[in-house]
Formats: sequence, C-alpha cells, structure tokens
Amino acid sequence: MNATPTRPSALAWFLLVFLAILWGGSFILMFEGLKAFTAVEVAAIRMAVAAICMSPFLFKYVPQVTWRDWGWLTVIGLAGNAIPAYLFAQSETQLPTAVVGVLNSLSPIFTLIIGFIFFGMRTPLRNGVGVMLGFGGATILVLAGSKQSDVNTNLIFALLVVAATFCYGISTNTIKNFFAGREPIMITTIALSTVGWPALLFLLTGTDFLDKMATNPQASNALIAIVILGAVSTALGVVLFNKLLQISSVIFTTSVTYLIPVVAMILGLFNGEALTWWHGLGFLVILVGVWLANRK
Repeated sequence: MNATPTRPSALAWFLLVFLAILWGGSFILMFEGLKAFTAVEVAAIRMAVAAICMSPFLFKYVPQVTWRDWGWLTVIGLAGNAIPAYLFAQSETQLPTAVVGVLNSLSPIFTLIIGFIFFGMRTPLRNGVGVMLGFGGATILVLAGSKQSDVNTNLIFALLVVAATFCYGISTNTIKNFFAGREPIMITTIALSTVGWPALLFLLTGTDFLDKMATNPQASNALIAIVILGAVSTALGVVLFNKLLQISSVIFTTSVTYLIPVVAMILGLFNGEALTWWHGLGFLVILVGVWLANRK
C-alpha cells in the first residue's frame, strides 16, 4: 500500500473542512452530556442513536455482507466508534476539551505507524514531516489557550485519548485495506450496528439511564446534546469520513484531526476567549503541515 497522495479534489477538501467543523463541536456536546450521565452512558447513548439513524439501510446492506465482512466491520465498529466514544467521554471528566482536541491530532501518526507495520504502507519523508508539523501546530494552539496546569493534569486521562487515537489508526487502515471499493453507507451502517444495538440493550438494562431521565432535571438537555452527537457527529460524520477515505489518501483523510483544534479555538471566540499571535502561528503551522503531508 502506497501512502503517497494524489492531488485532493475539491470535494475532498470540502469534506475535510466540513468534518472538522462537525467534529470540532463534538467535544462540547460530550461535555454537555456528561452533566447528567456517566462516560459509559454517554458512549452507549451515542452509539445507540447512531445505529438507530442508520437502521433504514440495514435491510438493503445485510444481504451483501459476508461472514468475513462481519468480522472486519465489527473491528471498525469497536475501534472506530464504540471504544473511542467511551475513552473521549471519560477523558473529558478530567481534562479540558481543548486538551482532548489536540491529543486527538495523534490519529494520523498512529494511522501511519499501523499502516507501515501491518499493511506495508510507504510514506515519503516529506509527508511524514507534514504529519508532525500538523500535530505541532495543534499543540501550539492548545498551549496558547490553556494554562500550564491544564496541559499537565491527569496523565492517565490523557493516555485514554492516546489510546482512542490508536484505535482510530486501526479502524482507518482496516477500512482503507479491506473496504476500499465498498459503499461508505454500507460500511457505516453495519459497523455501527455491531456496537449500537448492544449498546442500547446495555443502556436500558445495565445502567440507571431511565431513572436519571425521570429524576435528574439536567437529563433532558444532556440527552439532546448526545442525540445530536450520535446522529450528526457519529452517523453522518462517519459516512462522510468513509467517503473521504475512498476518494483521497489516508494521510489527507486523517488530517481532519489537525483542523479540529482550529475549530475549537474559533468556537471559543463565542465564549469570550481572545486570540493571540500564538494562535495565528498555530493556524499557519497546521496549514503548512496539511499541505506538506499531502504534497506529491
């Protein structure tokens, strides 16, 4: 497998920016959901909602799926959705959303490492340098907007995000290598079904979700935030991500994680946060990194 990218199309750039906006707001939605529910409940609701949204496509695509496909799609459902959903929510119980967002930028690095070790993906040096520059720019953005104590808080919870990005690396390489010619909606529908319906069963029988809905005054607003998270950020977002992965390179697709902190900082302006020249430097480094990572 060769990771050397072709020139991204206009559609690919549009999807990249749109996904960055979509997922840049997901950390805020998770934060709102955690006001009433635990991390495991947030993840379960998110997966259940996403599976329900994709359920109209089940009858069309289930007959097309082989037993081998089911195995790999379960890997995608777990590594690309369920496990990271829990790890990100758990990390936000202790870490600022901006820190979680920048740690998410490790995804392309793990994607390249896993692709190189297990799938023989060849990556030119300049593309690898671009990946590292993108992560460096995202780091500058977080350091510019966060206190030093925020960055150094709870290493264990930061490692949860690192583990989530490792899972993303597994999922991305699995999709690119085993489902390159398959419909993105099929991949998303089956993968989310393997984790979403069990998550719904667990939510209703293994948690006090129903009691919280009846007694916690914050539960309704929290549920709305998670429903939006599951329907838009997960169901729609994963379909678009899989589509982008099919029409562009692995490196270009995972570059979306570098743009997420940019979106987070822009959203911060609406909360009264000020931008400094450090933020401008972070923007510039990210743009150079994305360009270099995808240069022929």
